[in-house]
Amino acid sequence: MKKYLLNSFTIGILLTLVSFQIYREQFEFFDFAELKAYDFKVRYRGPRPVSGQVAIVAVDEKSLSEQGRWPWPRSRMATLVDKLSEAGVAAIGFDVLFPEPQTAVQVDLIKKIIKEKDLSNTSGEELINLLEGVADSDAKFADSLANSERSILGYFADPTGESPLGKKVTELDPRILEFLPFFEYSIIQRTDKPEDNVFFRPINGMGMSIFELASAANSGGFVSFLPEKDGVVRFIPMVQQIKEYLFPPLSLQLIHQATEALLAVQVAPYGIAAVQVADIEIPTNEKGDYLINWYGPGETFDHFPATDVLTGKLGPNELQGKIVIVGGTAAAIHDLHTTPFGTLYPGVEAHANIIENVLRQDFLHKPDWFTLLDTAMIFVTGIILSLVSLYFKALVMAVLTLIGISAYIFTDFYLFENSGLWISSVYPIFTQIFVYSGITLYRFTFEEREKRFIKGAFSQYLAPAVVNQLVGDPKLLKLGGERKVLTAFFSDVAGFSTISENLTPEDLVLLLNEYLSEMTDIIMKYEGTVDKFEGDAIIAFFGAPIPQEDHARRACLATLDMQKKLDEMRKTWKEQGKHELFMRIGLNTGPMVVGNMGSKTRMDYTMMGDSVNLAARLEGVNKQYGTYDMFSQFTYEQVKEDVEVRELDLIRVVGKSEPVRIYQLLCRKGELDEETAKINDLYAKGLENYRNQEWDDALDNFGAVLELSEKDGPSLTFFERCLLFQKEPPPADWDGVFSMKTK
Repeated sequence: MKKYLLNSFTIGILLTLVSFQIYREQFEFFDFAELKAYDFKVRYRGPRPVSGQVAIVAVDEKSLSEQGRWPWPRSRMATLVDKLSEAGVAAIGFDVLFPEPQTAVQVDLIKKIIKEKDLSNTSGEELINLLEGVADSDAKFADSLANSERSILGYFADPTGESPLGKKVTELDPRILEFLPFFEYSIIQRTDKPEDNVFFRPINGMGMSIFELASAANSGGFVSFLPEKDGVVRFIPMVQQIKEYLFPPLSLQLIHQATEALLAVQVAPYGIAAVQVADIEIPTNEKGDYLINWYGPGETFDHFPATDVLTGKLGPNELQGKIVIVGGTAAAIHDLHTTPFGTLYPGVEAHANIIENVLRQDFLHKPDWFTLLDTAMIFVTGIILSLVSLYFKALVMAVLTLIGISAYIFTDFYLFENSGLWISSVYPIFTQIFVYSGITLYRFTFEEREKRFIKGAFSQYLAPAVVNQLVGDPKLLKLGGERKVLTAFFSDVAGFSTISENLTPEDLVLLLNEYLSEMTDIIMKYEGTVDKFEGDAIIAFFGAPIPQEDHARRACLATLDMQKKLDEMRKTWKEQGKHELFMRIGLNTGPMVVGNMGSKTRMDYTMMGDSVNLAARLEGVNKQYGTYDMFSQFTYEQVKEDVEVRELDLIRVVGKSEPVRIYQLLCRKGELDEETAKINDLYAKGLENYRNQEWDDALDNFGAVLELSEKDGPSLTFFERCLLFQKEPPPADWDGVFSMKTK
């Protein structure tokens, strides 16, 4: 393996991390590109069928041609409301404002009255009253709104208070300000506190219909959208605020009117927690903004000309039970917007989309946990491409990158179309292009520097002397292995799963990196070779690739130094309030195969064989005896002149028929303290009693040890065994060997 191959992976991971940091910073360019990707997915998905529950009564070109220019007399709007009510519609919403009184005399209506009534005996005062009645079309409209008992008026919500379409809230008719609470959400649940300063989209200005009309309608809802910087409408606020009041949009008020479902908003310390229509939860961000799930271009919903309703051409057959929104679609009315489906999209139909979304619970989902999915996709695509770089050259990588991008785009669109999931489109694709470009540039620059590759690749788990030898003779990295007598080393952190559950991923990584770094440094100090890390586990061996006659001694001394260092680290962690780690180690000396295992393009310098397996077993056997350092009789024969030990037991490990004598590693030769020496003597006597089935004497000796050290694991283990054997003696052919039931 060449250095550039290994480091191409490293470069890929680093570039993936850079891409992730860009994602976290939320750069405006990428956010804008993400919105454009959303537009593309909406357009490419194309029109979708609607339920027919929502209809639009449009003030269109035909209606203007037949009924006259806009705005129409309020008496005509009254007639429209009456006709819709007679048709049995479920609710009537107006995406139209009536901001000024209308008192102009309608000549055509006077002509009709003259034809129908005899005015010859009418006094002047009566004639004036009659004309005033004809002129007061606002009153007629208000009566129709009130009599319909199903009408909702829209109003324009201005966040700045500077729009010419409305007035500042402070300048509104005082009667309207007093009436506004009737437009509020039915239920408002708040768990926030004043100091949380929860953000609500403010309404500082309003374009309202006159009080006589607003008070006659059943309720009101805002009709404002949230165009992005490019002018495209993608979101609508579901919650806006005036003073302490929180208001819903026209679309939700219409659903409330048609279904009698309560509207609720939940406010948490971080923002809007939920917006609900009965038991339907509408997905919004913490600001309360809702992403519209569009059904198609303009006129996807049923459009009925207002003039056909006025003239009676349309009635119950077409309109009964529907939620009707009255709004302008004629270009002259100027209620047109830009959406993902293009320009000139009627604003009234945007509200229809929202109502349809809610009634069908047809939402685009991007909940908070999707940030984790986005992050995972960035890392998965980056890591896969980094791994691919280990095996393929630039041209093949380019093809695979294109395949990867295409596969991601397909998956992204599939999830969007079939599951309504809105995942990031831009960042994972950017990651692939970014990582591929970086790796290709690196390879072009460094792929010929083989020696530097070897040093960088192997210095992570080989001692410097070993790395220098490999740099001097790269042929040592050829595929294959050889049989040698070595000492295998296995370590694991006790209770690591529990510890990891109580830490954040970041804190866990920091703790684990600190621990592994210190332990690895000690292994390298004794010129051991780190085979691999498996989570918190360290697998290493001593005696290869550079031969060491005292490899068993090196392994034992490294073990003692590692436990001493870990004890120092525990004291520091305890002072810092961090978790304390305890490490179990298993050692075994014996014949094993060591060398480069794998393929010609992907190799690991590793070990294998029964002797390796025994070392791994002994690391786990520590649990049975409450010890942390254990080695076999084979290692003991190599180091008995160098270290102090305690014989623990004679065991038969899983998968082996021959028993193995095991020892606890205590300290360097000559460093045994008096108390530990006394414990060893008592334990040895107890062990002899145990093997001779002298249970009472064994209990006395192990009990004496526990009086000196109540947490002495081996003595506790044998004390319990003796109690069991007192009640249920072993078979007559018992040889004193304890057979392990688990690995």
